[in-house]
Amino acid sequence: MKILKNTKGRISLLELIVIIFLVIEGGYLLTKSLGWYCDKATGGDDSLLVNTADSTARVNSLNGQCCPVSDCGSYGECEHFKGQYYVGYYDDVTHHIVAYPKKGYNQNQEMHIKDKTYYGDPGTMVIEIRCRSGEVLLDWVKGR
Repeated sequence: MKILKNTKGRISLLELIVIIFLVIEGGYLLTKSLGWYCDKATGGDDSLLVNTADSTARVNSLNGQCCPVSDCGSYGECEHFKGQYYVGYYDDVTHHIVAYPKKGYNQNQEMHIKDKTYYGDPGTMVIEIRCRSGEVLLDWVKGR
C-alpha cells in the first residue's frame, strides 16, 4: 500500500503496468475501428453499383420492349427473354447492361439488395437484372 500512496512525483510499477495496458488496448481498438470503417466503405461501393444498375435497367427498359440489355435492337421477345423475364448483367467497366455475365466485381463478401443478403468472395459476383412489364429485379450472382 505504500507504493500507491507515493507522493514523490514518481510513477509506481503498478501505474506503469496500467498505462502500458491502456496504450495497448487503445491501439487494438483503433485498429479494429479502422478495419470496420474500411469494410463499410467498400460495402458502400457495392451499394452504389446496385443503384447504378437499377437506374440503368429502368432507363433501358423504357424503350418499349422491357429488355434491359443496352442497344438491344429486337422488339417483343428477343434473345434475352428467358423464362418469364428479360435477363441482363450489369458491366461495371462500361456501365451498360450486357447479355452475358462478365468477371465479378463485388468488393465485399456480403452484399445487400433491399432486404436480401448475398455472400461471395470479393471479385466473384455480378449483378443480374430481370425485367418484365415495368418490374425490375436485381440479384447478385456468380460472374464468369
